[in-house]
Amino acid sequence: MKAKLFLMLALSAASVSATAQAAKFSRSTGHRSAPSLQVWGFALGQPPTLIPCPTTRDGLFDSRSWSPTLDSTCMESPTHADTSADGRAKTLPVHFSRAEEPALAAGVHARSFALVILDGTVQGVVARTSGLDSQKAVYAMLRKKYGTPTSVAKARGQNGRTGKAAEGISASWAMADLRVDFEGIGTTADEGTIFITTASAFEHAMKSPSAPSMSE
Repeated sequence: MKAKLFLMLALSAASVSATAQAAKFSRSTGHRSAPSLQVWGFALGQPPTLIPCPTTRDGLFDSRSWSPTLDSTCMESPTHADTSADGRAKTLPVHFSRAEEPALAAGVHARSFALVILDGTVQGVVARTSGLDSQKAVYAMLRKKYGTPTSVAKARGQNGRTGKAAEGISASWAMADLRVDFEGIGTTADEGTIFITTASAFEHAMKSPSAPSMSE
């Protein structure tokens, strides 16, 4: 089902809207705190520190003047960012240099990583994975960091290479101060998504009447 993700953003091959997936998750949170609010080098609750990416005359990301081999990791301009209905939250794609690119983001589609900015501070990240090929490793990584998930279930998708049905992992970690949701596969088995957000940003997105999606 196409979904309205609690983070206003869906990093999947097709644009995914941002409310309905939140409906499958409970509003309740756990009593324990997250082991860390550092996510792939980004400190949640702090202002973003990345340099701005180069832009075209229209203020869009200028891919021709930026090189992942030569240039530093950068964040797209908030001018054209996906923004929540109340204007408080924005999702800003990040473009990594080769030296700083997380392993899970390597080799997947463009615009595979984004920061969620709420009231001027980083309150979450959304990352696209390579789906079936990496879901066991990604799930193991999340379990190692966040412990036993609050909920875990099987998800169904289609293997884009073989056309056969594929089985994915759908898991959530609900903590007092952090929310982690992992979809091992999406509409197809070639991609999956990780959503990590503070509890306050999750609640904001759940209450938001509408939120945009990010297409490729």
